[in-house]
Amino acid sequence: GWRSRYLGNGISLEPDGSITKPVFPVGFGQRLLGHDKNSNFAIWADLSLRCAVMCGVIALTYWVPFLEPLNNYGWSMQYVVVIICFSVYMDIGNTTSLAWYNFYGTLLPTLNVFLMWGFCPDGVTKSETFSPTWWFGMIDFVIFNGAFLVLNVPVGVRMFALSWQAYFSMAFLDPQNTTKFSTGLDDVILEGAAVGPLVGTIFGCIISILVVCLSPWGYALTGLGAAQEQAIGIAWSEGMQWKQMIKLYKGSESTIEIDRLKGEAKILEAKVHKLDSMMSATWWECFDLWKAGRVRAHIIALQSKLDCMHDWLKGSIQAMQDEDFNDLHDKLMGKVGDKLDKLADVTGKLMFRAVKMGINGFALSKYSGADAALAQIEQRELTADMKAVAAAQKELAESFAAAREEVFGANTLTSDSLGEHFFVFALATYGQIATEYAEYILSDKRAEPQGILKSCFNGVKDTLAFNSLNFIMRTSVGFFGAWVIGYFGMPGGIMAPYSSTAAGTTAYLMAAEGKGGSAIMKNVARFQGTGGGTIIGQLLFTTLMTCAWYGGIIGFGVVVIYEFFAFYLYFSSQSFGYVGLLLAAYGAEHLIMGCSSQDTPGGVYNTIVDQTLAILCVTAGDLIIGNRSSGHLAAEALFTMTNILEGAMRELFGIGTRDLSTPRDKRHCAIIDRCTDQGTAAVHDAHKIEIQSKYMQADSIGSEAPLEPRFYRMPFKQELWDTLIKCGGQIGIKLCCMEYAIVDAEARKEKGGKHAAVDAVISTQTLGKVVDETMARWEKVFTLAETLMLHETNDKLTNLGKSCKALLKEPMDRLDSNLKDIVQEISQALPPTTSKDSILADDICLASVLVMMMSGIIDRINTMEEVCFKDPDIGLEDL
Repeated sequence: GWRSRYLGNGISLEPDGSITKPVFPVGFGQRLLGHDKNSNFAIWADLSLRCAVMCGVIALTYWVPFLEPLNNYGWSMQYVVVIICFSVYMDIGNTTSLAWYNFYGTLLPTLNVFLMWGFCPDGVTKSETFSPTWWFGMIDFVIFNGAFLVLNVPVGVRMFALSWQAYFSMAFLDPQNTTKFSTGLDDVILEGAAVGPLVGTIFGCIISILVVCLSPWGYALTGLGAAQEQAIGIAWSEGMQWKQMIKLYKGSESTIEIDRLKGEAKILEAKVHKLDSMMSATWWECFDLWKAGRVRAHIIALQSKLDCMHDWLKGSIQAMQDEDFNDLHDKLMGKVGDKLDKLADVTGKLMFRAVKMGINGFALSKYSGADAALAQIEQRELTADMKAVAAAQKELAESFAAAREEVFGANTLTSDSLGEHFFVFALATYGQIATEYAEYILSDKRAEPQGILKSCFNGVKDTLAFNSLNFIMRTSVGFFGAWVIGYFGMPGGIMAPYSSTAAGTTAYLMAAEGKGGSAIMKNVARFQGTGGGTIIGQLLFTTLMTCAWYGGIIGFGVVVIYEFFAFYLYFSSQSFGYVGLLLAAYGAEHLIMGCSSQDTPGGVYNTIVDQTLAILCVTAGDLIIGNRSSGHLAAEALFTMTNILEGAMRELFGIGTRDLSTPRDKRHCAIIDRCTDQGTAAVHDAHKIEIQSKYMQADSIGSEAPLEPRFYRMPFKQELWDTLIKCGGQIGIKLCCMEYAIVDAEARKEKGGKHAAVDAVISTQTLGKVVDETMARWEKVFTLAETLMLHETNDKLTNLGKSCKALLKEPMDRLDSNLKDIVQEISQALPPTTSKDSILADDICLASVLVMMMSGIIDRINTMEEVCFKDPDIGLEDL
């Protein structure tokens, strides 16, 4: 709420008429840490320092005499620190969700303990191996832990449930066990080995949430608050970038500034993706209730708009880079430049105001009294902005049509004006997207909130889904293998029988899923966290701690400094974040102890042995069970995406399947039919969501592929992969832009109206021929690329020669060679143009978008073909 109030009412403008950049106050701690110089460092260091100081305060319960009794009630404040390590993350939403998972991941095995000791109060201490009691404990262990490996439970729940149940079951099956356990709800022993950790978990979860709440050090760290700031910042940046783009596009020559815009667009794209991560756990901050729930709903509605807006922005920058800035371009811009400026200006203000109202949770029906009067003023201002955008859209459409006829000698498509048509279409789309979001804000409607009961139901339903057989087998080998070895022990005193430490450690190592062979390297890296934390914690304690009166001061300082750097690694590093978490947790276990306590060298050695066994068991599971190569998984994800792209292309251009072609003069765009059947809103982002999901999956797995050990396989083909994933993503954007254009054009047609423009364009002979050749080329190039990516040995590839020679025999030219004929045929096929209210309804502009994007797709396929022929698997004899 305070963020919206801080922005004030209305829109603040600079002397040149541009919107003032939104700036929000920063908490004391982040200002002290240099937020103005490096905001990322300040944010991560702020959270790390909060966690470290809290760990230091809790550690004082071991070194300050009057606080020591806090450890005498069955729980360990040391374990409270461990829970903080595994619960605190970035903001209140993530922290609350992790704390909840950690809590009931501990609660479930505790309840199971009540069951086990309720039926058998003495465990097997008064029985024998293979007795009914022994079988009861063993079957309970297998069923309970097997369920957590088989079912799709959250990672935190699985981690704590497996770890604790490994210990509880081992104690139950130990004939020499002396540990006390509660035997049921009517016999809860606070000092018991199960209830004590549960109480410590509760303390840790509560303190974790307090760490990220409001304090004198700084503001509460909320994901929703950060998303509010990010959303309004993106709205401002998008408007400013369009203004800068228009200024440069109206220029008389291409400059390095246009290349700089591409870099700024990448920064803006990163901000859009960061908004997605900020919103990921915001439900836990508001439970979709009250004003915060409305804010969350408005930002979620904005996210899909931002993806579409940014695709058009990147396409426009590419059009600027391809522009030749000739005399005709200068003349056209001279006639419509002021209309472009006006549309960009009013659209930027509309988008900014709509987002501002969105992050304030605007809903006219929820206000009363003075708030209702202010809301009505905002409503009128937003409505006025919408009318201004509509007027600017109409002015641009009329002005552009008139200028087109005057400059190019005809009110039709020409090969010299493709870039200009695409650019104004993209700008008009920006205006349309802003208008649609403003209409959503004023509609007083939002997606149905997901309450607590519904979320619980969905959570249970998701949990009852099964993991893949591959995952179940791999994790079973690692966890049960370590537990069995711990049950029997190891000779030479290396590991005593009935030791559950190794099995418990495997639960932490399996916490985050690895992709293929890279999971092995990840587990090795995590061993650095467990082993390193153990050794460093023990070294710091042994060398620095003392029982003197100042021991608490030294201990507090040591804990704060050590935990600060461990947490900072956790929060700031993508590659080694989990290592930092393990350093913090395992370091705390050996650093936070009573001043007279001391780990013996043998004890530390045994701990390292347990951790080593855990890493070996988890790695064995990854090696023994067919855990597939990250390179193969990445290639599969990428080529699944390209298959989706191929299907979408065939659907858009109406060319049928690979086995059944459609005559060129009878082609019909299937997207139009889907718009009619499902509505334009349902069709607009359908392929975008699917394509983006597969692209992100491929990109994520591909980033892990170089990390996996390759004992007999050749190194991962990084250069080939980088080109394929880049070009595949660019093809996806261009295809989505074509679909956006068609759907937006259809949305503006009257119900029952004819859809002559799209079908006329795709039915022209030359374009149809180019599309046919492109799709045939597509199949050959992507098949070749997939073959090369999946080949990871020195064995010679067979049957490459035929496909390579076929590609070289009939090279695919750029669209430019056929452009003149394509433009002429499209101009003849298009119906006569009439006055339009928006460029989006201009058939010529729509045709320009299709032709330009098709040209870009052809270029990307040629680029992929070139990099394939550079691959060493293709020899001279294949050519």
